[in-house]
Amino acid sequence: MKLKRLTAILTSCLLTFGLVGCGNSANTSANAGEKEETAKIATEIKEPVSIEFWHAMSGENEAVLKEITDKFNKENPDKITVNLVYQGHYKELFSKLEGASKSNQLPALSMIYPNRLTAYVKNDLVEDLNPYIENKEIGFDEKAWNDIPEFLRDNGMWNGKHHSLPFNKGTYLLFYNEDILKGADVKVPTTWNELKDAAKKLTTDGKYGLAFNSSVGIDSSFWVEQAGGHLIDEENDKILFNSKETEKAFDFLAGMVKDGSAKICNEEKYMTGPFGRGEAAMGISSISALPEIIETCKGNNINFKTAVLPKDEKEAALFSGTDVTIFNTPSPEEKLAAFKFIKYFMEPESQLTWGTKSGYLPLRKSVLDSKDFKDYAEKENPAKAVATEEFDYGYCDPKVLNGYAIHENMNKALQQIILGEKSTKDALTEAETNTRKALDEAKKSFGE
Repeated sequence: MKLKRLTAILTSCLLTFGLVGCGNSANTSANAGEKEETAKIATEIKEPVSIEFWHAMSGENEAVLKEITDKFNKENPDKITVNLVYQGHYKELFSKLEGASKSNQLPALSMIYPNRLTAYVKNDLVEDLNPYIENKEIGFDEKAWNDIPEFLRDNGMWNGKHHSLPFNKGTYLLFYNEDILKGADVKVPTTWNELKDAAKKLTTDGKYGLAFNSSVGIDSSFWVEQAGGHLIDEENDKILFNSKETEKAFDFLAGMVKDGSAKICNEEKYMTGPFGRGEAAMGISSISALPEIIETCKGNNINFKTAVLPKDEKEAALFSGTDVTIFNTPSPEEKLAAFKFIKYFMEPESQLTWGTKSGYLPLRKSVLDSKDFKDYAEKENPAKAVATEEFDYGYCDPKVLNGYAIHENMNKALQQIILGEKSTKDALTEAETNTRKALDEAKKSFGE
């Protein structure tokens, strides 16, 4: 194993929220080699099994995960016990996973971003899930498998094999103060031009039109996608920063910040505070912040609503959040127990609970379309109803080895443009050069 390389790669992959990537479409047809692998996995649990699930959920999200897990532990006939182990926030969780990999103490189950999981896959520490998924006794039937949104389901594929499945997923929305927009006779923007005009008109009396999270540069890929571009061609290993589409997206973002109609919330990190206090008429954020936004707005009597992201050349919505993976160091029965839990978590009943009680979205199309979820969204959480509209054009960020370098350099480029340190072209050229160097160094550590 190449464990010494894992440390180097993970150290260089700094933490961020929402950096997940999409793999190729699934091909779950078992060939002869896969059938041979299937014979090696456990398909029956003969003795009681206890496994750990390392996670970073807290507050209401942890409570919902515990509810689903307790129900699984109580209902399953195989005497499986899943023990939830909170390992701190994402940074702490990933640090502990790195330590566990070096001491051969990895858990059966863990949350992890696919761009981080890549290093573990290359170190041969992650279970191939295809033999489980395809197994007639314990796997997913075709209807259930196709009920999971494909761009999220196949997010965890490496070289045609599934090594993870989606876990906590959310998308980005436009949040707006309905009273401010009505008072200024401004319609909810649906395009970039409308967003720019609305932000200018709503910047008055010491308030500004649009609030961005401090991670706006890190999360900039959906602006690039909407402009018709891409950050990277993963299949051909080509970085695509230096394009007219990326220039257009960055000029658009930087332009609003420069003219004062938009503000990046660097001090508070998130748009939640300024928007929730009525200082900003609009804001863009992931729905993972929805509980805090609701609470802040309620405390300040702010009447807010949400809309899908305004588009440019096309519609595009980034879906962020972690996957769940099974490491291959536990025993065959422990890995089977882990898969059974993942499958239970993906069941419609579990997904309805997850989608209505956590801050995240259901991961089954049938649940998204169900009367129960639609009634909940309409009456209790309209923002989630809006978020479901973006599944039709949702995508995920790259998961190349050391993929965070992409977002780190894009963020730096945006700051340089805003501060006037470099032209847009020069900033993106430098970002592309530095990213290429970082990705190549990561590949070299694996002898590629």
